Amino acid sequence: MTDYIHRVQYYETDQMGVVHHSNHIRWMEEARISYLDSLGIGFVTLESRGIYSPVVGVECRYRRPAHFDERIRIQVELREYKGMHLRVEYKMIRVGDDELIATGSSTHCFTNTAGKPIALSKTHPDIHEILAAAVVPAEA
Repeated sequence: MTDYIHRVQYYETDQMGVVHHSNHIRWMEEARISYLDSLGIGFVTLESRGIYSPVVGVECRYRRPAHFDERIRIQVELREYKGMHLRVEYKMIRVGDDELIATGSSTHCFTNTAGKPIALSKTHPDIHEILAAAVVPAEA
């Protein structure tokens, strides 16, 4: 697991003074990019090697509102990886009171530059090994 800190920006809030729901998905992407960077296989590295990782599914469950200038700690865990796709889970927690703001997940596949699905275990075994080692098993 890794943590990413996001500071809520004014433009992310709506007329009610709370973060608009669409921003949580953006935060998940920010945290995922940071997480992959920490593994040494960030988007710059992947794309330079001809690997793309489009989103094929995303979900978010909202628990509490977040407001301008709050810091949100986003915990990122790679929960599933099967060579051709991965699933990442997120917990968004307000810094200061540790209130759970939202939970979510995103699912991604891997493609080459032509958009054809690829199995990293065959095409990029070094990246496959890094992702396979990073999977956090579901809690029993």
